[in-house]
Amino acid sequence: MGFFLWNWGLYFILIYFMLDQLSRTVFLPWRLKLTNLNPFEKRKIIIRSFLLFFVEVFLVHIFIKTLLPSIQFQKEISSFFHYSDMGIEQGYILLPLLVLGEWLRLKQDLRMGIVGVRQIVILQRNKKLSFFRISFFAFFLGLLFWLPLNERIMAVCFFLFISLLVLMPIKINAATPKT
Repeated sequence: MGFFLWNWGLYFILIYFMLDQLSRTVFLPWRLKLTNLNPFEKRKIIIRSFLLFFVEVFLVHIFIKTLLPSIQFQKEISSFFHYSDMGIEQGYILLPLLVLGEWLRLKQDLRMGIVGVRQIVILQRNKKLSFFRISFFAFFLGLLFWLPLNERIMAVCFFLFISLLVLMPIKINAATPKT
């Protein structure tokens, strides 16, 4: 909606998206406390998750630079944090809200009893979603070398892709969790 109604760029939207993924990744050690995995397995999951996050961020930046060659990342990031709506710069509000949102999600999982194997299933789903997002950006990055795509088309594709990921059930065998 922001792309079409408030003149946000695709990178502006992706910054929020990457910050959301960062908050999930940073909260991973607390989420892993809800499992019965041994410390080695937990470390392995944390390292893999941070690696996937960095690969995704790297691909997003290469993709955006290829799509919009004149983009200046530092300027765009500054504009993102200093974007003012109703007189308040969003950087001061957004970061605490992302942390609070992830903390509340963790507390909700505790209250709903999503611990042990059920928590591992959520972690596996998040890992698969990371692979899907990385594949999305890699695919469209490759496509950019063959077809001239514009920012509007990519914003719609990204919105449809994220909607599909939210609605798509991912089957994971809970009996034998793989980390």
